[in-house]
Amino acid sequence: MSLKLGIVGMPNVGKSTLLNALTQARAEASNYPFCTIEKNTGVVAIEDPRLQALAQALAPEEVIPATIEFVDIAGLVEGASRGEGLGNKFLGHIRDVDAVVHVVRCFADEGVAHVAGRVDPRADFEIVETELLLADLESLEKIEERIRKQAKAHPREAERELERVGRLIAAVKRGVPLRALPEEETRDPWVAEFRLLTMKPFLIVANVGEGDLGGGSGLAALAEAAGPGVPVLPVSARIEEELAQLPEEERAAFARDFGLEGGALQRLVGAGRSLLRLITFYTTANEKLQAWLIPQGTTAPQAAGRIHTDMAQGFIRVQVMGVDDLLRHGSRAELHKHGLIRTEGRDYALRDGDVCQFLFH
Repeated sequence: MSLKLGIVGMPNVGKSTLLNALTQARAEASNYPFCTIEKNTGVVAIEDPRLQALAQALAPEEVIPATIEFVDIAGLVEGASRGEGLGNKFLGHIRDVDAVVHVVRCFADEGVAHVAGRVDPRADFEIVETELLLADLESLEKIEERIRKQAKAHPREAERELERVGRLIAAVKRGVPLRALPEEETRDPWVAEFRLLTMKPFLIVANVGEGDLGGGSGLAALAEAAGPGVPVLPVSARIEEELAQLPEEERAAFARDFGLEGGALQRLVGAGRSLLRLITFYTTANEKLQAWLIPQGTTAPQAAGRIHTDMAQGFIRVQVMGVDDLLRHGSRAELHKHGLIRTEGRDYALRDGDVCQFLFH
């Protein structure tokens, strides 16, 4: 299962151009609102030096990297929460992603129209944020109404649930995205079931012109509007798209000239991993080496379930090797000889770099 990032923003801010740069896909990127009507998607492999080193050491028949799926969601306009533009379809697609990448236009270009007739990054951010808040308010009020209707059957439980929903409604009405609330207010699985939009981990891509890649006052205002804990990454989607079309050798040289070593993809992946608190573990079975992304704190049965649900249900134990130990000694047999293979049970939380063999029935 890929990590899924939803690329959102107003029309003509560079979402499809960014997707093209990230995936070298050819999503339509036209100068008119709603050129992205259906979502465009692209899946890319995550660069992983440890996986490459393991592949050299173990020489498996097949090597499968972890992947990230980017979803370019239709442009949002003011009133989307009421169904304006392509609002309902837009909001539905957001519910399906792991994190939201909000592309905000920070470049001036008279040849690229803006739906509001001006370039104002902070205002654009606030329009999208407001629409997400309004959509959450509508969802929460429906949940509140449903709980009230069921209150006669379970009055005490309903009272607790109404209190919790009431706190979330109050926050949204104050304009506070739910991701900004203290963790104890939102970590309950009961809340996660609501699939609320402002609960999603959130980062901003400031789509800047060539001369603003180093940052500027506009980025500071954008970061202030987004609030603490929301990364703001300056990216020139147009330059990144042009670089993606070059041969690899030329691409590296041009990237150095622009100070873009690493590229937008690696910076986005890094920010996404940090935001979602993801780690990587590896499996080596049947001559196949594979990397997997999971959240920190994932237990061994949960990690096994990412591979196949039967493995979670029938989990017995997991044998664990450290990636550095395996690279140092070169084989499972050598690790066994040095006592460096651990056996862990159901409560074990995987660590970044674990190389695992799951035993199940």
